[in-house]
Amino acid sequence: MIFYASQTYLGLLIAGLPAIGSLYTFFVLKKKKIALLLLIISAFLLRLLMVSLDPYLQDWDERFHALVAKNMMDYPFKPMLRVYPIMPYDYKAWCCNHIWVHKQPLFLWQMALSMKIFGVNEIAMRLPSAVLGTITVLFIYQIASFWTKNNTVAYISAFVATFSFYQLGLIAGRFSSDHNDLAFTAYVIASIWAFIKYLQSNYKPQWAIAVGVFVACAILNKWLTGLLVYGAWVLWLILSKENRNEPKKYGHIIGSIITTCLLFLPWQLYMAKKFPLENAWEQEFNQKHIFEAIENHSGSIFYHLHFMQTAYGKYLLPFLIAGLLYSFFKKEIDTKLSVALVAIIVVLFSFFSLVVATKMPSFVYPVSALIIILIALGFYEVFIYVASRLHLSPIKQQSSLALCVVLIGIYSLKPWAIAAQSDKNNETRNAKINNTIIYKNLPPQITQNCVVINCKSFEDVELMFYQNVNAYHWYPEKHTLDSLQHLGYKFAAFKSHNNQVLPEYIVNDTNILIINKQLK
Repeated sequence: MIFYASQTYLGLLIAGLPAIGSLYTFFVLKKKKIALLLLIISAFLLRLLMVSLDPYLQDWDERFHALVAKNMMDYPFKPMLRVYPIMPYDYKAWCCNHIWVHKQPLFLWQMALSMKIFGVNEIAMRLPSAVLGTITVLFIYQIASFWTKNNTVAYISAFVATFSFYQLGLIAGRFSSDHNDLAFTAYVIASIWAFIKYLQSNYKPQWAIAVGVFVACAILNKWLTGLLVYGAWVLWLILSKENRNEPKKYGHIIGSIITTCLLFLPWQLYMAKKFPLENAWEQEFNQKHIFEAIENHSGSIFYHLHFMQTAYGKYLLPFLIAGLLYSFFKKEIDTKLSVALVAIIVVLFSFFSLVVATKMPSFVYPVSALIIILIALGFYEVFIYVASRLHLSPIKQQSSLALCVVLIGIYSLKPWAIAAQSDKNNETRNAKINNTIIYKNLPPQITQNCVVINCKSFEDVELMFYQNVNAYHWYPEKHTLDSLQHLGYKFAAFKSHNNQVLPEYIVNDTNILIINKQLK
């Protein structure tokens, strides 16, 4: 099914109904567990809708992640973009090379496993992101509940997270780095959640080990920013007079870090030994992000502050300031924990704003859970203050709060922005749908016998995802083509399209099958 704007609005409404029911359950019936369950159901339905909206692979960077994940179904320990590179390639070009170590592997393994179970298609490929995004709602509720000591703030936090426009966009592949950044953020949130459970359980060591596991998972998705929670943990311990002189507490941190190293280092050593050339280049490339604006991803020191308007909504950001203040001055809230958690927000933003030259939106998204909680805290405290000044009765206060939460949810969701991409007159989307249908329906005489050339720019990646075929978005020079034909390779070429015109030596070669399908 192809979703257009009207169907998208309807789908968002249906998916949001359990969340609306959860408001009544939480504020009127006072059944908090059932309310949270209804909220999680809505979160999952919304994310299932998002993975279904676009029946094609998004340009940047979903199609590349999807193809590498597909190839990992058969070669889990040999990450490859192009399995059979019959033409010369630059191993440094992550868009077009053979061995692909541009990203850490965990999110790719997740996608590969999902496609192994449910088949090679867009929904199966995106499904792990939908599941992880749903789980973060529960984590955010429990982090907020322990941190703020207020179940209403925790519920509002989870409600905002349920309808998070930016997270939903990552899950749908609509924002750059898509499933990579979604998985990384989810595991960072999970590591913070495990740290909270460690504190809540009176320092049981199994939760320290859980922190180590989730940190390793975060690193195996992105890289060392996944260590953030350890900064919060160490700072909390230093500030905690009753714990900072206990060797056992430091032992828990050390044990957690050892767990992390045992889980993430083997892959790094394996890659360095198995693919030394590609791995060395990627390590150098990663370091260049600090000193150079890689691939024109530049911006001012305010870049990530502007990003917050997209991720959370500019009209909610004043509540973030209020939440910061309340987190330090409300007597119910542990100031040590507030300092530790806010510190990692400040460190992350400072590092990527003031130090790193390359600017990408999701660089600061891993602390989104903490920012959402602070927004919810600020909103709730401001609301309670205003309600008391207006002398609202308990019933009016409760109903007004529920209504405000609904409005915040709608504002966080931005349904108009989600539906806009599904507009029938969206030429870019229509072109993607047209080309995807062509790629999915190429006859076996082409996909089983030929190397396909002259795809639309970078859509060779998409064709190789949908079909078990070797494809290129360019055509070889005549001497290269002749050599490959001499070796027995057969070729099929898309006819001239708006990206490039086929040369005469291909058009006039009767051994090359011209595909008379119009790519847009």
